[in-house]
Amino acid sequence: MMNVRNLDSSLVLRGPHLGDRGRYPISVRQLLFLVWVGIGVAPLLLQARSYARFVTPHKISKSLLPAEADVHETADLPDHCPVEGLFIAGIWWNVTPLYYSQDEDGKLCHFVVPQYNIHGNYFLGNDRTNASSTTPSRCTNESYPFKHYFYHGSIGYFAFYEEAKGTYCTVDKTAYVLVGGLGTYDINGAQLAHDRGSTEYRESYWYGISGFVWIAYRVLMLRRSYISCKRYGKRCERMGESLRLEGAIIYLQESMRLSAYDARNYHRLVLLYLLVEGLMGDLFLLIAQDGMIGRLQYISLGYNLSGVMSMLFEMLETMRWLGERLRCLFKRLLFNYETMLLGECICSGAMQHYLTALNLSKGFKHSQPAAVFVSPYVWSLVGHGVIVLGCVLVLVSVRSLGAIIYMRWRYGCFAVLTTVCCVDTTLGIRGKLVVLSGYSYENTKLYYKLATLKAFGMMKMMEEDGQEFLVLHKLYWIAIPRRDLFVIGVIKGKQVQPCPERFCTGIVTVFTQILGGPTAGIGTHRRLQGAFNNRVSLEPATIKLASRPVVSSIQTSCPRTLSPVKVDSSRPAVREAFQ
Repeated sequence: MMNVRNLDSSLVLRGPHLGDRGRYPISVRQLLFLVWVGIGVAPLLLQARSYARFVTPHKISKSLLPAEADVHETADLPDHCPVEGLFIAGIWWNVTPLYYSQDEDGKLCHFVVPQYNIHGNYFLGNDRTNASSTTPSRCTNESYPFKHYFYHGSIGYFAFYEEAKGTYCTVDKTAYVLVGGLGTYDINGAQLAHDRGSTEYRESYWYGISGFVWIAYRVLMLRRSYISCKRYGKRCERMGESLRLEGAIIYLQESMRLSAYDARNYHRLVLLYLLVEGLMGDLFLLIAQDGMIGRLQYISLGYNLSGVMSMLFEMLETMRWLGERLRCLFKRLLFNYETMLLGECICSGAMQHYLTALNLSKGFKHSQPAAVFVSPYVWSLVGHGVIVLGCVLVLVSVRSLGAIIYMRWRYGCFAVLTTVCCVDTTLGIRGKLVVLSGYSYENTKLYYKLATLKAFGMMKMMEEDGQEFLVLHKLYWIAIPRRDLFVIGVIKGKQVQPCPERFCTGIVTVFTQILGGPTAGIGTHRRLQGAFNNRVSLEPATIKLASRPVVSSIQTSCPRTLSPVKVDSSRPAVREAFQ
């Protein structure tokens, strides 16, 4: 008996190289790496860029601070502070002046945007000037110098800072500006409402710490995803299996999920808070970035909002309040790959018009009395909630309608939406999203196609007695053990039944037949005990190589006397080995 070498060794008989199968030679590992860079690394770099801009200390321009902080003039306020709106990054924002102070070259007005907990000052010059680049042509000869700063209160104890410069148009009483400075400051609530600014540098430790924790956690998730993709790519190549682009995207998305398989709901609550803070940052950046970056920010807003919805649904799944049929219906309607980005793209295209319409509405435009009555912080929750509610409505409507139309077009019926599949039941909360095109509907039964099983990283394990099991790689919080394949279900023919998790201890191969159909004993209100039991009940065994190894395989257990096992000769088997 000799010790087994790990999966990186040349012990495995390699299958045909994937590069010889297409016009452009690319292996599974290379494909997964490219997808990992595009979908995982690129968004993280954009987020890190935004974090760096916000965490950098800022200083308010002295010209935007009153000479005497206690001078609050309110006489003839509309005449001295005529600005009714700010046009920033393609969106119109209503402005309500509270008081003003005299300046040598103009007026310095203190203003609020009540529905978003925004407080700041703007300077309006007395002499006409050339219109800014974003000012419409009708304002060419009716423009005055304008600049402002404001703080936008967040959910936590900090506020986002923005400073901008442009021109004010007397025709439509709107200031057209371009953002110049960004930052954060530890202030909110009543202190923010009474803040008068200062000439010192300001920064936010709250945002700095929470933002760093979020970025660091995302980096760890990307590292986990990279290693998972690398290992899975090796397994596919050693078994001579290819992987399509769609499958690579699905596998990557599943490996990038935020919560671990054995997460508890209090873990998810912490992640939910970080997601909401990220959502607030996206909402603020809507008024800070224009052009292509701004469009990407709209998509990021929808994507993060989708993450919040997914986390909430994951918590609901864990509570086991939904029957299996209803759970599958919601997941196929709202969390599927086919319509995943469709709602986000529609939100991106309509967001500017939607926010402008909200800000022009009487309910928001004249809501300062309501903000004073319930407090600016509470009223801002209402304002931001309306924005989020509208986005959620678009996402839910587009995804649901898209899923219904797609199911009707592909399968010719709507029954697929509510048909229970034993693979979905076995996956349970381990599955982040579903693939509507990955099903095969036969005789009112729903099956997973071979390509879909491969895309989710599901493989088949065969033990010495010939019993087959469904195997899946397990995602931990931070640790990435080599022994990451676990049994999650028992295969009987084309069906699979959930079982308690245990380590993979047999020969691992890809599936050669579709898998699915109803699971025995599953009703509409089954509690899915096996699918939600994420605790390992079997300790790992000492790993050694069998005295009579199977060709093109790697061993993952300490076998006793091997019984004859039937293995498809056209698909090399893999006996997983770990150190």
